[in-house]
Amino acid sequence: MQYRHAPAANHAALDAVLASAPGRPTLPVRLTVELAGRARAHLPADAPLTVWDPCCGAGVTLTVLGLLVPGITRLVGTDADPEPLDLARRNLALLDPGGLAARAADLDALAARHDKPSYADAATAARTLVPASTPAWSVAVADARDTAAVRGVLAEASPDDAGPDLVLADLPHGIRTTWAAAPTRPAGAAADTPAPDAGPARAAAADQAQDQAPGVEFLRAVATVLRPDAVVVAVGRGRTVALPPGVRPLERVRVGHRAAVLVRAGALRDD
Repeated sequence: MQYRHAPAANHAALDAVLASAPGRPTLPVRLTVELAGRARAHLPADAPLTVWDPCCGAGVTLTVLGLLVPGITRLVGTDADPEPLDLARRNLALLDPGGLAARAADLDALAARHDKPSYADAATAARTLVPASTPAWSVAVADARDTAAVRGVLAEASPDDAGPDLVLADLPHGIRTTWAAAPTRPAGAAADTPAPDAGPARAAAADQAQDQAPGVEFLRAVATVLRPDAVVVAVGRGRTVALPPGVRPLERVRVGHRAAVLVRAGALRDD
């Protein structure tokens, strides 16, 4: 992938400033900024931006966007797992007035206690950072596939606007991040496997299986609570991110072992 919106830079110090949860992979900083830039190219120019991460974990992606991407007015993080959300609040607090200074003081204390230069370097980085945006932010527990719960969270987080313009989601993978519940076949139900020469029936069965894959189910649920013109960016491990049959993406990109897809929310909806 050719980077268009995120110049090459050393983000090691920023990584040290942010708190992360063991076993919960995060997107690289440069890739996060690039995907946000590509998504924004599909939205009205210079319009205020509300971003929702439905798999926010420790809130690293949202915090990176607030620190490095201008024009963001609101960040909303949800996750089905409450465990990492305290870290998300800690990271997003860096965007508040005095947040980076407080983090620098904490890192100075750690450097003195453990005599580790890396903490001192991170403290220096925290003092030199100036957030590109000063968004309002909120974090809540919600399974993205529970549309009623998500609507409530989004309405509370964004009472005065039309909801998220952009969704950026690193789909569950890794040691601690898996789907909360995968679709299962009822006990005793036979598999709908057509014969090798079934032709159209075989294709229809393949489409149905793809449509019921956890990632596709997730994307459809996310789109249900969005405006049709909102942009959804989904990132996954592997060669591609699956979409429902017949849905055309705005863009597809690959970087190393990650793939990403950008798609209009309206294209994902059944209605």
